[in-house]
Amino acid sequence: MSAAGVVRVAALAAALVSTAACDRARAGAGRGRAGAPRRVQVTTGDLAPRVLLTGALRATAAVELATPRTDTWQLSIRWMAEDGATVAAGERVLEFDNSAFATQLEQKKLALRQAQMDLRSARDLTAVAIADKEAELRERTVARGKAATLAAVPADLLDGRTAQERQLELQRADAAVAAAERELTTARKAASLDQRVKQIELDKAQRAIDDTTAAMAELVLTAPKAGVILVADHPWEGRKLHTGDTTQPGWPVITLPDLSAGLEVAAALSDVDDGKIEVGAVGACVPDAYPDAALPCTVTAITPVARGDVRTSLRKTFDVTLTLTPTAGQELRPGMSVKVVLRRPPVPGAVLAPRGAIERSADGARVRLPGGATRAIEVGPCDAQACVVTRGLAAGDTVELGGAP
Repeated sequence: MSAAGVVRVAALAAALVSTAACDRARAGAGRGRAGAPRRVQVTTGDLAPRVLLTGALRATAAVELATPRTDTWQLSIRWMAEDGATVAAGERVLEFDNSAFATQLEQKKLALRQAQMDLRSARDLTAVAIADKEAELRERTVARGKAATLAAVPADLLDGRTAQERQLELQRADAAVAAAERELTTARKAASLDQRVKQIELDKAQRAIDDTTAAMAELVLTAPKAGVILVADHPWEGRKLHTGDTTQPGWPVITLPDLSAGLEVAAALSDVDDGKIEVGAVGACVPDAYPDAALPCTVTAITPVARGDVRTSLRKTFDVTLTLTPTAGQELRPGMSVKVVLRRPPVPGAVLAPRGAIERSADGARVRLPGGATRAIEVGPCDAQACVVTRGLAAGDTVELGGAP
């Protein structure tokens, strides 16, 4: 490389180093400005507070299809129709995995065949045993007839010993016939009882097959009526159910809303805003699909206890239900997202402090003053930017906003 080339390379390297240094300096300066607190003056004015909620449309009446109750505690979704699909009455909308039931069915069919074989074997064996007892009874009956014939010979025609022996033989024959009859009766009762037991086992095996077959039929959910299906939400993951999810008995999985019954808004109120709205509050509901349409709506119900929306979240919300009045020309459907704006009574001539300057804790609300000191205050209603301060600050006071505490 020539001397001129070396000089050009060195100049280029120096320029790159200088540019990087300038970038670092600008970045450092930017961080310094971002981390510095900003001083804001407390003012006096009118506050028209409002509460903003997010929600979704839902039908006031709907048919829910739930996970069936079976011997298996958890069922996996093998197939389901798409959310929002239009279905006809009787059309398949969801199938659960039935592989475990299919395996059980084969095992129960084997048990049924075994029970059938056991019943046939019991019938054959008892038939042979009873036939033997009947043959023995016939033989003893014939022997008794012979003994009776001999014993009927007049005693004066025989010597005394022979006559006595024939009478004794007749008594033995009578006893043998009676014993054979008892054994035959006992054999028939035992055979009947054994066959009844085998028949019960056979019926039980057949019922097990019928129950499994019925359970497999319940694993296929069909639409009870024509309409649009909505896939239910997972109870704690905050999303729609999908193929492969595992469900538990009683979980709703598919909903068919009855659009003729009307629509309502299901919204959520954060627990930090507890008490800011009440039943009867009126406002505007704006569907995201129609941002220029503000539909009048009214709060009709608020759950008394806040609960977590998902298992892994610490946030808790109150369920809020609102009725709304749709206007002509708007095709509103369940599942559409809605923004809810509820107005609260205005507060005129109030001392207003920036909402971001107020720090809330279990001990109450405080603001940070210039120099780093803090002051306890009492706060009233708030909107998105400011809060009413009822004690602790006056108009013209300065507070710090942002920066490190």
